[in-house]
Amino acid sequence: MITRSSKISLVLAIVSSTCTAEVVFKSNLALNNIIPKPLSISRADGKFELKSNTTFYYSKDALAPIGMFTELLKNSTGIKFKTVPLKQEKQGILFILSDTLNSLGDEGYKIKISPQSISVYAKTGAGIFNATQTLRQLLPADIESKTRNNKINWSIPCGEITDKPRYSWRGYMQDVSRTFYDVDVMKKYMDVMALYKLNVLHLHLTDDQGWRIEIKKYPKLTSTKTTVFDPSTKQPAERSGFYTQDQIRELVKYATARNITVIPEIDVPGHSWPTILAYPELGVNQNRKPDYIFPFLDSWSHWGNQFTPNTLDPTNEKVYEFLDGVFTELAQIFPATYIHFGGDEVRHVLWEKEPHVQQFMKEKSLKNTNELQSYFVGRISAIIKEKGKKPIGWNDILSDAKNLTKETAIMSWLGDEAIADAAKNGFYVVATPTDPFYFDITQADRNDGTMSDLAYGNINSLEKIYNYEPETGLSAEEGKFILGIQANQWTAITQELKDMNVQNFPRLLALAETGWIPKGERNLNNFKDRLVINRNRLNALKIDYYKPGGYITGKWEPVQLSNDYQNIEWDVSKKTYANGRIIAGFYYTSGANFMQIKKVELLENGKIVALDEHIGTADKFRGTHKTKSFLYHLQLNNYNPKAKYILRASVKGINGIDSKGNFTYNLNPFDRLNVVEPK
Repeated sequence: MITRSSKISLVLAIVSSTCTAEVVFKSNLALNNIIPKPLSISRADGKFELKSNTTFYYSKDALAPIGMFTELLKNSTGIKFKTVPLKQEKQGILFILSDTLNSLGDEGYKIKISPQSISVYAKTGAGIFNATQTLRQLLPADIESKTRNNKINWSIPCGEITDKPRYSWRGYMQDVSRTFYDVDVMKKYMDVMALYKLNVLHLHLTDDQGWRIEIKKYPKLTSTKTTVFDPSTKQPAERSGFYTQDQIRELVKYATARNITVIPEIDVPGHSWPTILAYPELGVNQNRKPDYIFPFLDSWSHWGNQFTPNTLDPTNEKVYEFLDGVFTELAQIFPATYIHFGGDEVRHVLWEKEPHVQQFMKEKSLKNTNELQSYFVGRISAIIKEKGKKPIGWNDILSDAKNLTKETAIMSWLGDEAIADAAKNGFYVVATPTDPFYFDITQADRNDGTMSDLAYGNINSLEKIYNYEPETGLSAEEGKFILGIQANQWTAITQELKDMNVQNFPRLLALAETGWIPKGERNLNNFKDRLVINRNRLNALKIDYYKPGGYITGKWEPVQLSNDYQNIEWDVSKKTYANGRIIAGFYYTSGANFMQIKKVELLENGKIVALDEHIGTADKFRGTHKTKSFLYHLQLNNYNPKAKYILRASVKGINGIDSKGNFTYNLNPFDRLNVVEPK
């Protein structure tokens, strides 16, 4: 039991020094910093110390799950620990697989720590792996370093831990269609997912902004037209591309070693612009303008809204032949049980306008386009099942639930009612509601300059995510249909890796705990205490994360404005730390007048090194369907760490000077995997 005086000491340690907090947490196993919080922990006196002669012993089939852990330890401690088969050893670190541990399930584990040994027990390799991640978090954050550190005492306090997850699906969806991310980025994400015991990576591989996976039967799907943003869009090269099948196999292998299942998604019959560009005969109409892919935010200028003016034709047998070929290859390279087929945001109005579609519906006795979509979903589900897989789609496919096969699982994004609708109708469901699990949505302040989708009305705070209950309004029996929970990162606006990390962390840690610990046992304050230390771990992993205030670097006040253009300057030296792309933003917050910007300059020791000259307006607009003129884009190619950097803006009040707002400054380094903003 933690006494009141112990709690006070702990809080003081956290406030006074992060390093001291590390020491306090590690002197007592019960005061751990593990995320997600284990099911039960009991402390004992003493500690186990990792030494150069410490040996890892493993029972049959337990070697593979500990490989990543021993490699991590070798990098940071400089010790290549011996790993040998377990016989009757009593000392060292022992990993024991036993099929008698049924109460812990496939991912649960038990750890017993004494000064002489650490004994790890689990039913499966997944449990062994999860135990290694707990041990990893019980060691100092320096364990994440790739550089040897001889000054640290690598020790773990004694006691026992028993643990298992609430849900079997604890997921993260990465949209790699709207913005592509290469193999190295996805590997780094899987490293962090594994640390926090997230076990499903959902890859949104196709959408209107690009087809991102090689299909050998249909080579046109990965042509330049369908995978590379048109040069007119001026997108950085790394935002375009696709995965070869060999790269996908590499990612799947990497995921498997980290207890992660990769779920592929091919979004049909809507969101299929690249498919229709490559194979026009599959479209429901002849609209194929423009004849290239482009970023999501350009949709309004091309189509007048965010949705494509064409879909796959649900009446065309060639569509089903095509998808049979696609899903055949997916089934061969993804070992996952599920294949996701999308099914969201299909513009039925396009079907209603086509005479051949109306004739087809009449022949099939389909009363409306909802039933036509169910017909399509039924055909696709059957194809996926023929490949030995289970189909899963967005909850839009539930619009005709009575005609939808129960073997199709639902990923519910439209909120609690949609989740309850799926569960009450007997469909297995993954809870991924827009509010609060869309991580492209702002998390605290609409004026903080973070690259978030501000068109939504909700703010998805850390607290809201942590306290979310996916089984709200469900009976115990209905709750059994909840497979788990998932966060979604849509990359229409959150395109730079740094911005994506800031949107995902630390919120992804809150999601990890929400999906792990039993219903009713979450404690937000306790989680926040543990989060203090885990920020050190994110620092060591070179992961940027959200901090209060976001990218706010300064403000403007009426006294600084005039009815004619004049300059305002901000010292941005501390925010300028590497070569990279910079976004300077002007977010109006209050006052009777807006502010106009004519140009923005970055000065290095008084010399202009970058310039963006366009007329922008700092006003109330925060939506997605218009150009954000209040954002200015700069690039720094020759960073000088000894220089003074000034951001200078030429501004004036519009019909008056009563205007206040935030100036934001955000540098995204070119070396996006290894360089983070200084803390």
